[in-house]
Amino acid sequence: MLCYNLKLQYKSLRKLGTKEDDRDKKNESLENRMAILNAEIYSHTSHDDFFAFAYNADDENIDFAIGIWPDKVSVLKVKKIIINEADKTYGAEEISASPISEITTKEYGQMLEDADNRDYLKRSARKNKRDLDFDFYGNSYFKLNETVVTNEKLSKKEAVCRAREIMADVTLFDELDRIYAKGNARKFYGYPVHYCISSGNRDSGMEIIKLLVQMLYSQGRLLSSRVNLISQIKEGCYDESDLEHICKHADGAAIVIDMRGSDENHGNYAQSYKRVIRYFSELVEGYCEKTLFFFLEECENPGFAKELLIKTDDFMDRIEIHEGAGNREEALAYLDYLAKESTFYKFKDESLENYLQAERKVYKCYDVHAAFNKWTREVLKNKVYSSYKECKCIVKKEEKKKKKSAYKELQEMVGLSEVKALADQIVASYKMQSIRDGYGLKDGGISKHMVFTGNPGSAKTTVARLLTDILTEEGVLKTGALVECGRADLVGQYVGWTAREVRDKFKEASGGVLFIDEAYSLVDDRRSFGAEAINTIVQEMENHRDDVIVIFAGYPDKMADFLDQNEGLRSRIAFHIDFPDYNGEELTDILKLMAKNRGLKLDNKAIEKCKNICEKACIEKEFGNGRFVRNLLEQAVLKQSQRLYSTYKDKEIPKSSVEKLLVSDFDVNLSDACLKKKANEIGFAV
Repeated sequence: MLCYNLKLQYKSLRKLGTKEDDRDKKNESLENRMAILNAEIYSHTSHDDFFAFAYNADDENIDFAIGIWPDKVSVLKVKKIIINEADKTYGAEEISASPISEITTKEYGQMLEDADNRDYLKRSARKNKRDLDFDFYGNSYFKLNETVVTNEKLSKKEAVCRAREIMADVTLFDELDRIYAKGNARKFYGYPVHYCISSGNRDSGMEIIKLLVQMLYSQGRLLSSRVNLISQIKEGCYDESDLEHICKHADGAAIVIDMRGSDENHGNYAQSYKRVIRYFSELVEGYCEKTLFFFLEECENPGFAKELLIKTDDFMDRIEIHEGAGNREEALAYLDYLAKESTFYKFKDESLENYLQAERKVYKCYDVHAAFNKWTREVLKNKVYSSYKECKCIVKKEEKKKKKSAYKELQEMVGLSEVKALADQIVASYKMQSIRDGYGLKDGGISKHMVFTGNPGSAKTTVARLLTDILTEEGVLKTGALVECGRADLVGQYVGWTAREVRDKFKEASGGVLFIDEAYSLVDDRRSFGAEAINTIVQEMENHRDDVIVIFAGYPDKMADFLDQNEGLRSRIAFHIDFPDYNGEELTDILKLMAKNRGLKLDNKAIEKCKNICEKACIEKEFGNGRFVRNLLEQAVLKQSQRLYSTYKDKEIPKSSVEKLLVSDFDVNLSDACLKKKANEIGFAV
């Protein structure tokens, strides 16, 4: 539903009755006139194509709110109905109308409440925000911000000037030319494309979106200049109907999906946001013919952007618009433009340019918005509310540790000589391939798919992550994407879903690595679609031979059965690496490395005890390898915490004591639990 505000002016009122009794006097009251007027306007809505009402009136003016379904009726037709009824029913004479202005659904809902509170709807159907499905504000699973960009039309020349003001990228200028191309129809028929906006932050991205909306609206490509921004999206949003109602009411308007997700730490968005991604994909597919969608992607915090965009590839065309950049003069002009558009422009002085970072060759739009935000904070504190001028904000700065290179981190890992050699081999082969290409010698590319076999805790997943980083640093992988998945992520619930799920995962991993853990679980049990998943994986391995490396991982014996499921599977795998169980000495070295990374030290007695525990653990079947060591260290830290707290109580604990683990700290129940032999099974012996 598109919402508008209409103001009528009149010079006088006719009397609405001929008798002088109480009833006729009552008819002359303002409230009753308004109630009758709204009832008559409502009588024209038999097809539910609009809902309009008067919500405010005085001796010279009447204010109306109009909500229309643009595919059913035009706002100009509703305006004529209102003027006719104002003349006939209300008795207004010499009526004139101000230009109609578009409003948000939130403003429309407030006007509806005003009309109801004044008893202007008593003779017509009483509707409220819930009846109209406008009660989606304040939802705890997302945040909605609505804004009407403008009602003014923008010429191409003006659009070019605006684009230059915001340091637009060439991708925006290209789209500007397409929007204003002479061969286009200047009437709304639908959306040939939707948009993905890639920017440094939301503010700079929204500037691009507002300009695009104004250009499209000016050319008749949008029926509305209202923008609905959906942000801070949390898991659970799919359990309510509010988002669907927002999409329904955005018919002819634009919706912006901020794909960063919520501010909470969700770890792997592809996994934790899986249902959110599917839900939004279904919403977009259902409404993309009547609603223009903008997908807002923040470069440093993309959230679930890649996964959602992949899901929408099959049913919509998108144009990517990137954040622009410019020199210092252009950046200062943009900063001045932002200041001029703000409420603080009267406080602007020559110091504004000092908020832009020191002299650089290139400034991104993000840099300008960061400078503008800093300036507005300073203006508020120093000029608008000057009593806060001397207040200092104390910020604790954490020292950033220099991150090790992935290659160095792999080399420092205990054991894994075969894996370390493999990394060198792949990098060398890639560099040689580049040299051959330089001489015009093409070798057709080398398959880099792998199989990792080993028991739990043998570092398969860790190595896959490090190997991805190494190959990205060396230029073997283009994007460095690492998509970790299992059976649940690849096998669909219904016929036809599995192949699509597999293809989506390959798209997510484009330019990177697809890591399929416990791959043997895909072996079909005749009640699922595992075989379909395996066949599709083989096909996609060939289709993405040059841009995706697939790593299968699992138990050694079960992986052998998995590779036998498809004739083409084994032949496409170039490297098979076995991760052997660690021995006691290696486990002890791993424990020391983990302790070192956490800033902890072990004395000689503690090391000797750990070695004894690890050697005994190795005898047991499926003892956990590295996971066993990690759990052992964590229990020791808990024991140390208890010891130090009881020893020092309320006194300050020396740093040296916090850093040191004693032999007694490893008197934990983990070793007993791991070394405890399984009880004999109940049964019969022959």
